[in-house]
Amino acid sequence: MRGTDVRIQLPLSQGSEMFNDLRREQASILIVDDVASNIHVIREAVQGLGEVRFATSGKAALEIAQKSAPDVILLDIEMPGMDGYEVCRAIKESSRLRDIPVIFVTSHDQREHELQALSLGGVDFLHKPLNVPVARARIQTHLALQMRTRQLARVKKDLADVLQHLPAFVAHWNRDLCCQFCNDIAGQWFGVAAATMRGMHVRKVLGEANYGAIEEHLKDVMRGNCPSFDLSFVRREGGLLFGQVSLVFRPDEDGQPGFLMLITDVTERKRAELALRDEKERIRITLNSIGDAVIATDASGNITFLNPIAEDMTGWQAKEALGEPVEKIMPLRESSQGHAMFNPIRLVLSEQRSVGMAMNCALMRRDGQLLELEDSASPILDHAGKLTGAIIVFHDVSEARAMAVKMTHLAHHDALTNLPNRMLLQDRTQQALQQAARAGDRLGLYILDLDHFKVINDSMGHTVGDQLLLQVALRLQAVLRPCDTVSRQGGDEFIVLVPGLGGIEQAGAMADKMLKAIAEPYLLDGSRYDLSGSIGVSLYPDDSKDQEELYRHADAAMYRAKQEGRNRYRFFSAEIEEALLTRQALERHIRMGAEQGGFLVYYQPKVDARDGSVVGLEALLRWRNDRDEIVSPAHFIPLAEETGLIVPLGLFVLRQACLDGKRWLDAGRRLRIAVNVSAVQVTESDFCDTVRRTLKETGMPAELLELEITEGVLAQDVERTMSVLAELKSLGVSIAIDDFGTGYSSLSYLKLFPLDVLKIDQSFIRDMLDDRHSAAIVAAIVSMAQGMRLRLVAEGVEREEQASELLRLGCHIMQGFLYGRPEPVAEIDRCFA
Repeated sequence: MRGTDVRIQLPLSQGSEMFNDLRREQASILIVDDVASNIHVIREAVQGLGEVRFATSGKAALEIAQKSAPDVILLDIEMPGMDGYEVCRAIKESSRLRDIPVIFVTSHDQREHELQALSLGGVDFLHKPLNVPVARARIQTHLALQMRTRQLARVKKDLADVLQHLPAFVAHWNRDLCCQFCNDIAGQWFGVAAATMRGMHVRKVLGEANYGAIEEHLKDVMRGNCPSFDLSFVRREGGLLFGQVSLVFRPDEDGQPGFLMLITDVTERKRAELALRDEKERIRITLNSIGDAVIATDASGNITFLNPIAEDMTGWQAKEALGEPVEKIMPLRESSQGHAMFNPIRLVLSEQRSVGMAMNCALMRRDGQLLELEDSASPILDHAGKLTGAIIVFHDVSEARAMAVKMTHLAHHDALTNLPNRMLLQDRTQQALQQAARAGDRLGLYILDLDHFKVINDSMGHTVGDQLLLQVALRLQAVLRPCDTVSRQGGDEFIVLVPGLGGIEQAGAMADKMLKAIAEPYLLDGSRYDLSGSIGVSLYPDDSKDQEELYRHADAAMYRAKQEGRNRYRFFSAEIEEALLTRQALERHIRMGAEQGGFLVYYQPKVDARDGSVVGLEALLRWRNDRDEIVSPAHFIPLAEETGLIVPLGLFVLRQACLDGKRWLDAGRRLRIAVNVSAVQVTESDFCDTVRRTLKETGMPAELLELEITEGVLAQDVERTMSVLAELKSLGVSIAIDDFGTGYSSLSYLKLFPLDVLKIDQSFIRDMLDDRHSAAIVAAIVSMAQGMRLRLVAEGVEREEQASELLRLGCHIMQGFLYGRPEPVAEIDRCFA
């Protein structure tokens, strides 16, 4: 039998509604009695108070309660099997059911039954037969209390959840400044969890530094005040926390003094404030430090800011100018006529856009002086796009405009000689080409480079060099026509543009005049200087069709003039073009890097003619050009030495030779590898370090490396060369003289320098069988080497008869086509296989 489902409305506090938004709930009533008539009577008494369920035994009642806990239990005492007291005891022992109010409904009226029921946890005792209105009222009261208790529990849980998840530190402290409550469950604020914090002194929780900063405020709140303040806290891990702190006086339950502490993390806001303050300070310092004047106004055009430059330019101090109209502080005039001008600030404020000043704008200072101005003005808008003012930035361009003409001249002329520079020459050349094309005229471009001028700069200094360049410029101008252009491109190179040339003879005569002019002696401070030059000539339309070809062809012709002995001029030709292309390709390949530029290392064997065994190899550089042709060193080594690019090439050969030598050594072939060294390499300050480092990196034994130098190297700088060779010898490297007998032959340096090997030049070997002088020289070199205990190598051995004669004389190490041509490393490896 079940009661009618009726929901009851219980009064709720405003706070409970705020946190839980509680709905009307239907109460649940469990009637426990073994007599059906009693159940019926009780059911009638509680009709309309909630959902009614019933059980006729104690066991059934417990099962129903465990499945769905009721809000109140109406329990009979006398029941078979398990009486009401046992049921109540079981309910109170259950953690889930113990808070359910139990009302005993019984016919027992003895006082001891009522006391026992109440002692077991019953909340009321109703006597049978029931006074229905009284019973209903008492049951309704207990239901209301139960529902209110449940609601209060929910509110308490909601409050606890809010406090726990509140992004703030909330704690209550007693009069002894010990913690009574804290919402920081995990200890995220001060490294102390709420459970651990209970009972701890505020000094221990906050830390000594934080406590010292807040101590006075704690005293204030304990006097009954409620201070609020911002404070920066030091976290236990060392970080900084900016907090907004509120202390609220709140006695505890016993009326003893205490207070609540609420700390809100305002770190991000504080950082933003500090960043904003720093940014404002940075802007202020920037505006006060920049070289331009800055004036700001409000939306009415009244001054709000002047930086120091603006003060200086206007003659007004900022404190005097604040609040004044911009026209008073910054009166503008037309620079040439002096008429008053409209201040651009007014246009900015009316149209809310950036504007630039007129080119002829001038500021009239407070003292009446006019300063020419240049710059712009812009509106100042707030975050909502509302106009709040304007700013004008300007600077004095009086001197700049006066310098403009001069700067334009300097931009197109050489600073030393005042001759047109490359930019102006290019413009004039283009115009001359267009005019020559229209008129059918010939045009000449001359590139003149002074011979050995670097020697004068290095020996006499750049001051003397500059004075000589000035005189050269004057002499060239003196021999040229007014319509011709002489230009200095920098260094000791001059370019001359000659329009309206007649025949080739006239072009040659012009070059002769220039060479003769610069060849006249120069007298500076009582000293005489003699100069010469090399000139390359290109002609339009004979050999060049545009400006680029004119310059490139004249440069190639000038290079040919230098190659042929200097102090001369040469016209461009197809042969020169071919040489130019080769030179450009070589330079490009060298600058690409030896490994990527098509450079290869070939090897020519050195053979002991007594048994035909290979005892060494000479490393020889080869170049694979753009046409896939293998080019001999004689065609590119001079250019590499002239440009200084021989250094990276030499390092490439040295390193590759050491790598290959070490590889052959590891394969069981102990071969001495010879590498040619140029004079440019020897003069490098770090050449010995380069050799040392290469040996170390490749693992090549020093005693297997032989460096070949020519006699010319020995004669250049005796003291330095002796030092370099001595350091190389200390590494264990052998030193060989290449092409012995063909250079600056002097027997004295054989004694001075630490040499190991003499290589007899192939020119003597080639003629030794047919020319008695060559034979005598070879015999003398062999005898001398034996006497000085130097190893000998004969170069260029091509015939068996030559080999036999050399063996008879005592030279047994030979190199030449008879024993092998220079071959790529792969071919050498196949010969060894």
